[in-house]
Amino acid sequence: MSSDVVSVLELDKVIASSRALVIKEINNCDGSFITSSILGHFIKNKKAVLIISTHNSIKHYQNVGLKMNYNLNRGMDNGYIEFYNIGDEYVNKMLKNEYLVVEKLFQSIKNKFECLQMKHGSVNVIFDGVSHFLDMHFNLREVNMLCSMIIDLTRSYNSLFICQCNVASEHDVTQCLANLLSHKAYMVLEVENLASGWSTDASGHLTIKYPGKKFECDQMFVMNIKATEYLFKLFDRGVKLLAPGTV
Repeated sequence: MSSDVVSVLELDKVIASSRALVIKEINNCDGSFITSSILGHFIKNKKAVLIISTHNSIKHYQNVGLKMNYNLNRGMDNGYIEFYNIGDEYVNKMLKNEYLVVEKLFQSIKNKFECLQMKHGSVNVIFDGVSHFLDMHFNLREVNMLCSMIIDLTRSYNSLFICQCNVASEHDVTQCLANLLSHKAYMVLEVENLASGWSTDASGHLTIKYPGKKFECDQMFVMNIKATEYLFKLFDRGVKLLAPGTV
């Protein structure tokens, strides 16, 4: 049941150039259903993916994938899925009294990306939990620089860069990070809980903004593209998007 997400993100269409998508999780709302839906689409179509994670584990993606009818481990065994757990690497270095450095970290990411690219051509990148880099004592400039370098890396190929960022509060540094990333994005997906609280009919609210569309040739003079709003309902095997007012 990930087809709704795939459709609104236009993943079922032929993409002429690389694009950056930012998932902005507001006030601890979990947007991992979007990442899992995108990953499932890639795996079902056997598209190469580099998953950079500081938040969710391989086991999490595998368990969710089996419910959503895709198999992460099989994709890894077949060589078109690469999982890079930066959280584990950070802990291991801390135990040795060592630290991650942005330039070396990017070089590791670039090596994994280019290895996949040589075999499969186009490589999509999922960056899960980018805001956790602030918890790992990277400053705002370093995290923004790392994301910028990854976007530049994917720009030369027909690839997607999907970045998941949690915003703790309106005045938190994570909000500033999310805004910086949004300026680089073709599409921004803002996920938040229902203002009214818990509901049996809907799990949350999704707003999709299109900052990158104003640079398209046929939209050159349109500076404000109207945002699209949905309600979403989560199920064990996926998610359904609903138009506001239909529930």
